[in-house]
Amino acid sequence: MSVIDVKNLTVSYNEDPAILNVSFQLDDPSITVILGPNGAGKTTLLKALIGMIKPDYGVIRVLGFDPLKDTFKLRQFIGYVPQRDKIVRNIPLKVRDVILMGLLTKRQWPRISSKSDVDKMHKILELLDLTDFANKTFGELSGGQQQKVLLARALISEPKILFLDEPFNGVDIKSQAYIIEKIKSLRYTNNITVLIVTHDINPLIDIAENLIILNKSIVAIGKPLEVLTEQTLSKAYGGGKVIIVQDRCYTITGDVHSR
Repeated sequence: MSVIDVKNLTVSYNEDPAILNVSFQLDDPSITVILGPNGAGKTTLLKALIGMIKPDYGVIRVLGFDPLKDTFKLRQFIGYVPQRDKIVRNIPLKVRDVILMGLLTKRQWPRISSKSDVDKMHKILELLDLTDFANKTFGELSGGQQQKVLLARALISEPKILFLDEPFNGVDIKSQAYIIEKIKSLRYTNNITVLIVTHDINPLIDIAENLIILNKSIVAIGKPLEVLTEQTLSKAYGGGKVIIVQDRCYTITGDVHSR
């Protein structure tokens, strides 16, 4: 069974296609990066995979589930970290409560945390070096700390697939490196599939196993060294440079919007 199987997927907003005729398949646990400029449909693709958006047409299977028909079942197996700037950050919730939501929102009512849930919360606090922040409110934290909390919320349920949407926006370099190392560790320790949406591949180049370059349609898909070329960057971004250093690809692109 494929981990993710997408065929001929099209999603529109007010009859304007956000993604058009997208097809790809991931057969094994891996770290896959979805790369493209602003407005390329990256977040839309992620939301369609989770069942948050209804496609115009096409077929999606995630762990064998139809995200729209089997939404509640599928969400037992996935962790989702949305863009941090889409999160209400001034709500008076403590860090411990935000993290516990990663378990409680996957349940039917009444959603009451158990001793086992609290034990899991403490373990994930330790894993992400957040123990000292457990009783602080989410809004008190720095951008990097908030991103760690959102990652903890996604990981507490021990997902089979982890979806991350622009996880490094507004995150300092130290926290960025820390999060990347944790993602890599989880991939190989827990054998999970990770999909990361980004407009900048460079921080993730050492851990990306697969790369999907998207600009509404798929521009290229494959191993980073195979598909990161100036031709594919031109199709996605309207231009760009590729620099290869010791079998690693680094890119220089403009921060542009899809057209």
